Amino acid sequence: MIGETLAVCAALAYGLAGVLIVRGKATARGDNGAFLSVVMTAVMSGLLWLGWGTVAVGDVVTAEGLRAVGIFALAGVLANVFGRQSMYRATEMIGAVRAGLLRRLTPLFVVPCAFVILGDIPDPVTLLGGGIVLTGVLIYMRMPKRMAPSAPGAGLGLALGVLSAVAYALAYTFRGLGLDIAPDAALGTCIGALVGGVWILVRAVGGKGVRHGWRHITADRSPHHLQAALALTAGQLLQFFALKHATVLSVSVLGTLEVLFSALFVWLITRSEPIAITRLLVASVMAMAGTALLVL
Repeated sequence: MIGETLAVCAALAYGLAGVLIVRGKATARGDNGAFLSVVMTAVMSGLLWLGWGTVAVGDVVTAEGLRAVGIFALAGVLANVFGRQSMYRATEMIGAVRAGLLRRLTPLFVVPCAFVILGDIPDPVTLLGGGIVLTGVLIYMRMPKRMAPSAPGAGLGLALGVLSAVAYALAYTFRGLGLDIAPDAALGTCIGALVGGVWILVRAVGGKGVRHGWRHITADRSPHHLQAALALTAGQLLQFFALKHATVLSVSVLGTLEVLFSALFVWLITRSEPIAITRLLVASVMAMAGTALLVL
């Protein structure tokens, strides 16, 4: 149950991060700290690898090691560029709870990804658990119109939330493949964050020019942005370590608990978005039931 426990802790960190992202948007002058969160992930995971890593530098430069590096790099682009950036924008547009719910579609996309890439064949219980979780998400998403976000960017926010789920599903799958070759979560996280950070930097500088591009990705360093970056870093590291002890599907479905934590933090900290309590309770029970079936 070590992997499952780590996955739940990751969901807690992600739930807090979503609320902090919304909170930081009010003072954002650039990317709302998204690049900062990737840099923090690279630094912290790199320190973990240097201090307690299980894969040495010599092992990395072998043919198999370089193959793992390539897989981790691909997973890093998927998670840190497409997944994280889309998640930031979706959270800003539609709120932490609804953005978190859309990321709960990740298990739906993980099933075909894991089958095609890893050869993992889900059993009927896994499919039933995932189906229950998905049904709970859909129940909440069909909330009354008076409670749904009415901002002009709500439609785009929903689309970005789905894109984030797809990107994370692919990232989880490739991370599992990389860990089979080089079983060092800290190394894999560091490589992924470094490659993702370079991608974001090059895209910002190329699209906005050196001065404006650099300013866009480094301007936001307030306490709220730092806290969000730290929470996201903790979530990603915990999730990566969870993959060493649990299956891709288990980690993904346990991540559905993120929305429960998001709702709790919204209520405790910001009260920044409407929450359909009855629907959320139903969705929560279904998420827990689906998760229980998955990890039996």
